[in-house]
Amino acid sequence: MEQQLINIISISQKALQHGGKLCSKAEGLAKECRNDVESIEKLYPKLKFLWGELEGQVQVIDKFREFAVKQNGILQHFHASKEQELSTITEKLNATLDRLRAKYVDPVIRENAIAIEQMVRVNSSNMLGELSKGLEFDLKEKGKYIEEKASLYDYVEEQSIQELKIKTQEEVTAIQHYHNTSSKIIESVNVELKKLDDMLMSNNISLEESGVDFSYEKFDTLEQKTQRMAETLESLARHYDQVTSALKAFQTQSDAQSLLDITGRLSFAFMDQKQKCILILAIQLLSLVLEKDTDMIPSIAQELQEDVQFIESVSEEVRVRNHIYRASYEEAYKIFSELDGFGNHMENHANTMKELEADFEKGAVMVDRLLEELLNLNLWQAPLRYVQMEIDRRHKVKEQHRKFAEEYLAKLEGLYQEEIQQRDIFYQNHGRYLPINLCPPILEPPTRYGIVPQDETKLPVLSQRTLSEAQENLMKYRGEGRIF
Repeated sequence: MEQQLINIISISQKALQHGGKLCSKAEGLAKECRNDVESIEKLYPKLKFLWGELEGQVQVIDKFREFAVKQNGILQHFHASKEQELSTITEKLNATLDRLRAKYVDPVIRENAIAIEQMVRVNSSNMLGELSKGLEFDLKEKGKYIEEKASLYDYVEEQSIQELKIKTQEEVTAIQHYHNTSSKIIESVNVELKKLDDMLMSNNISLEESGVDFSYEKFDTLEQKTQRMAETLESLARHYDQVTSALKAFQTQSDAQSLLDITGRLSFAFMDQKQKCILILAIQLLSLVLEKDTDMIPSIAQELQEDVQFIESVSEEVRVRNHIYRASYEEAYKIFSELDGFGNHMENHANTMKELEADFEKGAVMVDRLLEELLNLNLWQAPLRYVQMEIDRRHKVKEQHRKFAEEYLAKLEGLYQEEIQQRDIFYQNHGRYLPINLCPPILEPPTRYGIVPQDETKLPVLSQRTLSEAQENLMKYRGEGRIF
């Protein structure tokens, strides 16, 4: 029996030592897990805030990109349409100028212009006196210039038209420059957004589940396991104490120095033979109980091993979560650093887009005004045929006015002659007997009225053939919906 107890003690001792190591390991894992849990508790709120702010910042940048893309589209459409409009108007204007080159001014109209210029020159000479001598050369050159204006194109200020074309093209090109600048800004923002999106995509953790709740739930489970292992270790220790006490009691039973009960407590007393027999029987019964308990040690050790493995798994899970959160926090910090570096560029981009928007509003108005001026150049040069018809119309109106004036003058003259006769009759009958100083005005002649034309202009007189041709051409071009 002694050997049997020694074997049980050996097994119990090994189990106790192995259990102690497992519990010590579990305690170390629990301590590490607690540190990870505390780290998660501090890190998780910061992490959630950072990623939330990052997503908000990226959304702001994305909204700016959408705004820039919209403005870029407006600039592109405006430039394309105005470039085409400028091309069309320029083509029409060139065609108009070509037609003006082929439209020769009627010699009568040219001679009339020369005559008026000469009359102005004479009047100017009389007004300026000696000063006219200094202007004589210029006036002659100007008269010569007028004589050389054979076609309608000769009356066009070609340099002004070219300057207007160049100015319009410059303004349209400026719109293209605005478009190119905004395109570069969009490209820069797209590159940065791609980089930020890649960084955000690398954050493969979900922050919807509370990381703190998760870690504490795991740690609570781990503590429960650790507590159970500690209780199991205490059971192994009691078993070891019981086996040791039993062996000691067995070894000392011949001297009757101790009495061991089932609980392992010893009582020292003097025993008789009967008591010794009872003690031996008790030791044998205890040995059977301890042996039975010893048979359970392998399963208890296996259970402790499984608990340690479970604790290792839970602790590793929490540790990995802590590691992921810390790595995610570092990644978020890196993205914030990236955003901080891009912030200055974003501010510059935003200011540039505002300036482009303001410049575009001004430029668009300028381009529309210049294009309208170019378009009006197709209209402002009065067609020769309209001029000819207007000359004829004015001659007719002038003749009509002259006839009305002659009729009124004839009536006024008749009234004047009638009034003279009446006054002669009065004088013959009464006036010659009146004192002269009684009413001097009574002897005055009647008032005589006349019609004096004012601001009379000298229009050229066109031939009937010229007028007929002009009328026919006007009817033809009106039917075609053309200017000329």
